[in-house]
Amino acid sequence: MGIPTFSPLYIGLSGLQAMQEAESVVGNNIDNANTPGYAQETVDFVESDPYPPVPGYGPSVGGQFGQGVSVQSVTRQDSWFYDVQDRNNQGQYEFYSTESSVLTQIEGILNEPSSTSLQNAMDQFFSAWETLSNDPSDSAAREAVISQGNIVAQTFNVVMQQLEQLQQNTLNTAQGQVAQLNQYAQQLADVQKQIQSVQQYGENPNQLLDQQDEILDQMSKLANLTLVQNADGTVDVSVGSGSNAVQLVSEDTSTNEITVNPLSASNLSSVQQGDIGGNMQGYEDVTQTLANLDAFLQTFSSAVNQQSGVNFFQYTALDTTNSSGEFSGGQLGVAVTSDQLQPTSSQPSGDNSSEIAVVNLQTSPVQNLGGLQTVYSYTYNDPWSGTASTITASVSGTFDQALGGIVSGIGMQASGVSSSQTTANALLQQSSQLRQSISGVSIDEQASYMIAYQNAYAAAAKYIATFQTMINSLLNMVQS
Repeated sequence: MGIPTFSPLYIGLSGLQAMQEAESVVGNNIDNANTPGYAQETVDFVESDPYPPVPGYGPSVGGQFGQGVSVQSVTRQDSWFYDVQDRNNQGQYEFYSTESSVLTQIEGILNEPSSTSLQNAMDQFFSAWETLSNDPSDSAAREAVISQGNIVAQTFNVVMQQLEQLQQNTLNTAQGQVAQLNQYAQQLADVQKQIQSVQQYGENPNQLLDQQDEILDQMSKLANLTLVQNADGTVDVSVGSGSNAVQLVSEDTSTNEITVNPLSASNLSSVQQGDIGGNMQGYEDVTQTLANLDAFLQTFSSAVNQQSGVNFFQYTALDTTNSSGEFSGGQLGVAVTSDQLQPTSSQPSGDNSSEIAVVNLQTSPVQNLGGLQTVYSYTYNDPWSGTASTITASVSGTFDQALGGIVSGIGMQASGVSSSQTTANALLQQSSQLRQSISGVSIDEQASYMIAYQNAYAAAAKYIATFQTMINSLLNMVQS
């Protein structure tokens, strides 16, 4: 019993077909080298079934004849370990980057040091009082005090308004990002249902897995995710970990049904990383700054009124009662005219004691003045949990020191967050490179594969041509 006459032809054909499929995979890799979420694909070659399939039922030779090559599968090159590590680093980096951006905006609003800063307005205000103390009856000096008082009020008012606007923007941004995360969760569930459908037919849903990875990458930028890979290629997604974790996308192991549990304001405490976590922390930073400035302004205005002997400033305290967590108010205004300043009819002409007392506020510790409130408590509706939250703010040292403490505190915090951002970025770059070493497309590598497959294709074609020549020779011999 001999080998089938055209068996070599099919062997050569299998090589042509396999190399053609391999070249298609290489071309797809090159085309998608920059496609987000794409993981390079490789061709898994296997020997075709031998002839004869059962030993002893074919030619009387010791062994089976190979029947060429076939493509068993096309698989994605991916590392679950590197993927998880990189996504964690991405969330950490986005957290620090977002908070750093908010702190930078706070620093820009405070604008220290500059000619239009809070400290400069305070310096000019006390300087005007010092000039007035030289001659309390000088009408021009009185007008200067009123003018500088208005500048102090306007400067602080603009700062408070800008901080309140930043607080609202940060809050709105975080809420929008929560909505985006929920939208990604729904997209992920839809893709995973398609993955399940393809898996039922024993196929590799490579393109759908790429889409799944890209969605998970985007989600990891928004929040800290806990990911669990299922046997069918889908992924369960939770926000946070431990008892505070919120199951966002999950698969029922008994029915394989995929469900989405949207993130809401009542369970945002699980978010500790990502853009959402960074904006949540940024909101707290702005909120604490508003409280600190409000405490400063209440104590400052009360001290000026106390030492000047008149109600020089009128201050509207910060309103923290809005159910959305947004603050308002915190406005300072001059409540007197120049004619109402000392000396009054009850004060001897030339007495400058009240003016000197105001001037001394710049260098006198607040706690030594007596009768002034220096510790304040603020209760507001926490937008992340919907429950009441309380923060405190205090004023100590001189007013220059107190204001400087607020500004330097923001500066030190911004510096610390910036340093953490740099570290997080270094870790992210490292994990991204490790991930790309597995799933990224190397054009040079693909070019080498392309040449190898092309040579193999040409060799298979030459083999078929040679076989054709042999068959023609055989036919000519038989005919002759």
